[in-house]
Amino acid sequence: MNIKKIILIIVLVLLAGSIAIASKVMLPSDVNVKDFDSIFVRVLGFEIVASLYFVMIYTHNAIITSVFGRRAKLSNMQIGLRFGICFALIYLFGMQEVVVEAAPYATWGLDFVVYQFFMGAGEAVAALLLCVAISLFIIDKRHAIQPKTPKLLREKASAVLLIAAAFTAVRVIAYETGTIHSNVDSFPIPSYIWTGIFGIVLGFCFIMLYPVFDNQKSPVKLSVNIMVLTVGLCWIFFNLFIGLIFAGTITEMLLRSGLDVLAVFSATFVWSNYIRKK
Repeated sequence: MNIKKIILIIVLVLLAGSIAIASKVMLPSDVNVKDFDSIFVRVLGFEIVASLYFVMIYTHNAIITSVFGRRAKLSNMQIGLRFGICFALIYLFGMQEVVVEAAPYATWGLDFVVYQFFMGAGEAVAALLLCVAISLFIIDKRHAIQPKTPKLLREKASAVLLIAAAFTAVRVIAYETGTIHSNVDSFPIPSYIWTGIFGIVLGFCFIMLYPVFDNQKSPVKLSVNIMVLTVGLCWIFFNLFIGLIFAGTITEMLLRSGLDVLAVFSATFVWSNYIRKK
């Protein structure tokens, strides 16, 4: 990759971060910045920490799209849309996780859902635009071809359901054993509903990204590239924001998202190596 493309990637990442920040600044918020007590906020200030966070997540999006997109046998637009939609869904639905302490509300309800939707929408739109721009202006032009996807509906459904089941099972065990902090005790129904829905989102991301990695012969490599390096790191970085602004939470955020990634990686490996072959 030449220096011009590297500079363009940096510019696109900064633009995506600016879009996400602008979308949040326009929202009315009762969040008290003084509640953010991590060492990063105390040393650098909340504004700088938030800016560095957006640079981090969009740098990941840009690198993944450009590196794996170059190897894909799809058109540029298909590459950008597939990566962009998956990252956007993670940000949009991930923001709905029932953690009321991170929002300006004392309880879960419609106000929480609406507020979190608009908080996530800016990040989602920025990710989609970034990935499309990377695919159009960074990846060499290529002709459109028919993407290779699991052809049968039952293949797609089995992958989505297995991933959702694995994610949900690991989360339920973590909730009930107290391995991770959650609002299950206070808001059990919305917490479990979100868990199931987000598991389906992760399964959908796997099906969406499968054609990008159809040249991977090894089920292990396929699962690592999609559910660890692409979806997994995106989810880990997303969760790190809480760890960056609240003291004493970064270890739990890494544990929470790490267990999630392990669950969905295992599910995709089982599906690719055993279920689909049968």
